[in-house]
Amino acid sequence: MAERRLPFVVLDDRGTPHQGELLIVRAWPTDVDFASNKAFTIILAQQPLAADSPPPPAPNVCVCAPTSPVRLPSAVAEARVAYEAEDPTSPPPLRLSRRALASYAGGTLLAAQPLTITPQEIFRTDARHPSLDELARELLAGAGRALAYWAALNEGLSLPEPAAQAATPEKLRAALGDLLSRASPPVQGAFGAEAFARLNEVAAGTTPESIATSPAALADDITLVRCLTEQPQATAELAAMRAYLSGAVLEPKMRTLFVDHAATREQLSFVTLLSGPHTLASMRAAFEVFRAAYAAAYAEHHQRYWGAFARLRVTLEEAASTAQALARLNTLQALGRPVGRNAITAYERLLRRPRLCATDDLEPALREQPTCPDCSITMGDVTPSEETERTLRLLQAALAGQQARLASEAVHRVLARGGERLDQFLQIVQASDVTGLAQVLDDELLAFLSELLSEPAAATQAAFDIFEQLARAHPVVSEEQVEAVVETLRQLLSERLAAQREAYPATPAAVRLASATPSPP
Repeated sequence: MAERRLPFVVLDDRGTPHQGELLIVRAWPTDVDFASNKAFTIILAQQPLAADSPPPPAPNVCVCAPTSPVRLPSAVAEARVAYEAEDPTSPPPLRLSRRALASYAGGTLLAAQPLTITPQEIFRTDARHPSLDELARELLAGAGRALAYWAALNEGLSLPEPAAQAATPEKLRAALGDLLSRASPPVQGAFGAEAFARLNEVAAGTTPESIATSPAALADDITLVRCLTEQPQATAELAAMRAYLSGAVLEPKMRTLFVDHAATREQLSFVTLLSGPHTLASMRAAFEVFRAAYAAAYAEHHQRYWGAFARLRVTLEEAASTAQALARLNTLQALGRPVGRNAITAYERLLRRPRLCATDDLEPALREQPTCPDCSITMGDVTPSEETERTLRLLQAALAGQQARLASEAVHRVLARGGERLDQFLQIVQASDVTGLAQVLDDELLAFLSELLSEPAAATQAAFDIFEQLARAHPVVSEEQVEAVVETLRQLLSERLAAQREAYPATPAAVRLASATPSPP
């Protein structure tokens, strides 16, 4: 039973006033009587909801429950007096304590329909009054959506006659249950099985707006079930045409065909078939016109797609030596961490794609399905030209990076070893000729480089000079002379660095003591 009942009026988005009411109850559920002439009802429960609390009986009713018990009578009595003196189009200025607002903000909104507003938005602790008018507008909008679903169900059950007048949800559920009991449900996975399952949920008491994506989708379900029951052969033919349209993927840029596709889809409706069985002939004719235009456009796209892909295939195959050279260099630990591995993976993925589609005559196949039976490309598919270009650029850049490593001082250690093939290799490396490197880098040369780069570092001429001066200053080193030797070495290195700075002021000074060999990763 309601402890308080406060009427108030809320304006919707169009400025239309709607009379509703606020009920204060001790707990939910309650035996309160809901006024059928009210556009919405908001219930403030003073006790938290139980785990098995049932939803309100109508979509225009919402229960607000706190996280912990609250007491409202005195605040509500004060609000009632204030409400009678104010503008009747304003919501009741219900004042709640900060503790009560916090409890409701952390509580629950229980409604028969999904809500887009949260308890935190309604019961803000920094406001003097809860925003019950916002909740009321949400209930009005939800009730309107629910009515649209019931209207669609009513229309689908009544066709080809006008929708029944004053059809309540209870009557519509009963009529739907009667239809489903007379229909022969398809086996699981067969055409129409999902529609039967959804409608059985509605007949069992589930709200239609939580089952169907839109009122039109609900109408499509109900008319499909009726068509399967009353016109099974025509329905199967219409379903096949609709399935073909669903598989015909088109882009908006294909303007004429895209518009024709949408128009044909609109015409091939179970509602249209149910309204007049004679319309199947006109629907069939419209479908044939679209299919002929679509098949011609698809065949042209198919030829153009695979022609372009054949040219890309040649480009990919020409880059095989680059990818192989990079993969080989990546095995040399002395060059550091491998590079370009993602580019190699992308290249191999592109290379694994089919070379060409073997289907030549598409016309017979396109009468049965909207795509090629062999390659299944759609009108929205494009050749991977951008991906191919990007992958080849990455391969070239990665190979150039590895080549730069080979051109380091570690490679120059082989100059003394000579040989015609080695000279050719060094010319390629020093000239940054990536293509030439890819052609000469075979397994034999790779093994040679691996052995070469694994050799220990050699002392530089600078190291020999410093050691010679150190040896002259300290021909024999005893334990007592260690500090003096270290100090002499420090002085020699400092002099070398000072000379470096004077000779090359723009370059950081450094003394190379050994040839540099990159460390393994």
